[in-house]
Amino acid sequence: MLRRIMIRHILSIVWTTLFLVGSTYCWFNFRNKDIYEEYHKENLVVSEPIVFNSLEKVKDEDIDKLDGYNFKLSNTGSPNMDIKIILVSDMLEENVSNNYIKYQINNSTIHSLNMDGVIYIDNLKNLETKDINLKVWISDTYTGNLNYNGRVVVS
Repeated sequence: MLRRIMIRHILSIVWTTLFLVGSTYCWFNFRNKDIYEEYHKENLVVSEPIVFNSLEKVKDEDIDKLDGYNFKLSNTGSPNMDIKIILVSDMLEENVSNNYIKYQINNSTIHSLNMDGVIYIDNLKNLETKDINLKVWISDTYTGNLNYNGRVVVS
């Protein structure tokens, strides 16, 4: 009798664990698929993926020392296409608030990252290619731990 109760409890624990692992896998798998489909646009080619780890803390006047990320956006066959460049954090718990993340595109004005992460909106004509130089850093006024990992998404 006691043995049968123990076997039921062990089987309950095993089935619960399998359910949790399976549902977590499905959630992450479908979430990544949704993100890809939301940000993927047909006939839009990005020359290389941009991923940044552990951004540096830099004074705004010293950003000329940053190399930046260079990439090309190409419209390979659609008529006019609206594009957005978005900075997305890859961290579940961000240590750096968006208002401390700074960026500059093509040596223009320095901006702080807004809540939706959109940093660039433009239009690409059919068969047009645009060169982008993006510099991303953490404001020197930030006093917490430097921990921000993210990527550039173009849609």
